[in-house]
Amino acid sequence: MPHDLKTHIANFQHWLKTDQDRAPKWQKEREGRLAWYRKYLSKDRIEKLTAGELATLIKDLWATNIWHNKDYKADKVIEYNGLDKVRASLEELFYGDGALEKRWDTFRATIKGFGPSSLSEILTFHDAETYALVNLKPYRVLPLIGFSISPVSDGQSYRKAVEEIGKVKALLQENSLKDADFIVTDFFIAYLFYDVFDLQFKREEKPQTPTGPKQEPKQPPMRTAVPAISLDAPAIETHEAAEAVLLMLGNLLGYDTYTPDASKTFNGEKLGDIATLEELPDFTNAKIMESVQNIDVVWLKDEWPEFFFEVEHTTGVTSGLLRIYQAEKLPAKFFIVGPQDVLKRYEREVEKAPFHRIKGKYRFRSYDGLREMFISAARYREVSDRFLE
Repeated sequence: MPHDLKTHIANFQHWLKTDQDRAPKWQKEREGRLAWYRKYLSKDRIEKLTAGELATLIKDLWATNIWHNKDYKADKVIEYNGLDKVRASLEELFYGDGALEKRWDTFRATIKGFGPSSLSEILTFHDAETYALVNLKPYRVLPLIGFSISPVSDGQSYRKAVEEIGKVKALLQENSLKDADFIVTDFFIAYLFYDVFDLQFKREEKPQTPTGPKQEPKQPPMRTAVPAISLDAPAIETHEAAEAVLLMLGNLLGYDTYTPDASKTFNGEKLGDIATLEELPDFTNAKIMESVQNIDVVWLKDEWPEFFFEVEHTTGVTSGLLRIYQAEKLPAKFFIVGPQDVLKRYEREVEKAPFHRIKGKYRFRSYDGLREMFISAARYREVSDRFLE
């Protein structure tokens, strides 16, 4: 074991004993959540899980801190899947006889609304000796302490991540933390993330506990993820207008939406109040995350990006192509959105290196096309809501 890591473990132990703020709060939350899982998600109780209890489970996840409105997130998970199906799928995930990989993949295929971070957190609090929590922190910390970890996209990659994080757990147990489980291991990784390596980016302040929920911001006015829609869609004449319409369109189509331009406004409303997510979930390695978190608009399903949009209003197209290019290996679609007169610039630039190699992944959409799509989606939503009550 590297000498520095042994020192970090010793410092972590000292910190646990002497910190009078974060460590006690973390320990209290850890014990409370473990007790909740034992009470409500035991094998003989899980089939009686109520909608309110499932909502509590979802809203207490650290992974849902990226949501503006946790109540909406919880309600949609129940609405999309149905309570009975979620109960049965959780029971199979926890207590089924199949291999971890199979149980993970079956749950993801059956239940919508839980991505890798959420699902790994649920598993970890269900059985902290067996399952590990996977999010941004191990992705960034593990390579710095001599371990490898790949983004979790399926059951097999999750099992491999558990094995790598398990090596850190074993080191803690070998160095005076004999009772360390995967939650303690996650806390140690978070300690390294915040207090040793200071790996935050685009964060204004540290949370009160390294691995626990952030300090809850003041909640925006209660709203659904789909704001009131006017069939008279606004003309798209600015960069902010295009971003706003892309966010509203994504919401209408049932995607989670994100923009880094949360403080910018359109028609008096902050773009961050239109988006459903405050920040992107951790779906890939740190290098790619630092690039894609600056893409103008992202649509996601279950913590995984499906569409990236770069708005090119008056500037050159190259910077937008390059930002999206960093995500070339992700199974997502790339769009450049702009006025019609940007099309010729786009067609020239996409033929140049390095973009020409993946030019089939790029698409150009005009403001007029975006506005037409938005009006069609809004009209469909209005008719659908009326027909389905």
